[in-house]
Amino acid sequence: MRVMLTAMQCEKADVDGNLAAHRGLLEEASRQHCDLVVFPEFSLTGSVNAVAHPERAVEITDERIGELVRLTSELGVGAVFGLGERAAGESAGRLHITQVVAVGGAVVAVQRKRHIADDEAGFEADVKTATFDLEGQRLGIVICAESTVDFTWQATVEAGADVVVFCSAPGLYGRRTADADWQSGFAWWESAGLADARHQAAKHGVWVAMATQAGSTIDEDFPGIAALIDPHGEIVSRLPDGRSGCLIVEIPHAQRDGSLSFDQP
Repeated sequence: MRVMLTAMQCEKADVDGNLAAHRGLLEEASRQHCDLVVFPEFSLTGSVNAVAHPERAVEITDERIGELVRLTSELGVGAVFGLGERAAGESAGRLHITQVVAVGGAVVAVQRKRHIADDEAGFEADVKTATFDLEGQRLGIVICAESTVDFTWQATVEAGADVVVFCSAPGLYGRRTADADWQSGFAWWESAGLADARHQAAKHGVWVAMATQAGSTIDEDFPGIAALIDPHGEIVSRLPDGRSGCLIVEIPHAQRDGSLSFDQP
């Protein structure tokens, strides 16, 4: 399975601009014969503060989400993308942090964040674990702060995932105005999110494919990391620094059993 992992800037409240960026990356992934593009947490809406700006969340029926879903058929590349979601129907008004999976012009899975961090007030946790099948493998999703608890990984693996896509938007406290400031934020995310991904990959014998927001937004900065971690917890490939970029990786078909055997890349 050929996958593009993205470290991208996702401006807050700029769904149209972010949609254009998604289109560009999906077009490039199509030219590179990728099966899937993994976008960060909040990639389409930009990070949403549910207390200060709940209006920046969108319903999953939003026409721009529909356009992005249609692109997966037009370009022949699946997408895992993120949004601040405003629930509709009986749950109207509730806010979730959500990753949507679109393949072949249809939504095939929706994962809502199951563990809400202390600084994510206003969002509600979900209890469901979603997986989806692509190219003979089953994939699941872990979203940012979910990397810090075991139950999200355990539930995803118990649902049959051979590959876990780890989508994040870890905002840095304080603006980054100098190279040393950026480097310290990047080093923190290496010691936190990337370290979590390596630990859980080895613990569960699964591949982990990581995509993180990168760069500056109107009021917050993000340390971009895109990386592929193998079932031994080793980094197979990664972007070199915290800047925006994309990483194309090949994830071999993993045959997990009691001895955690798998094909090497």
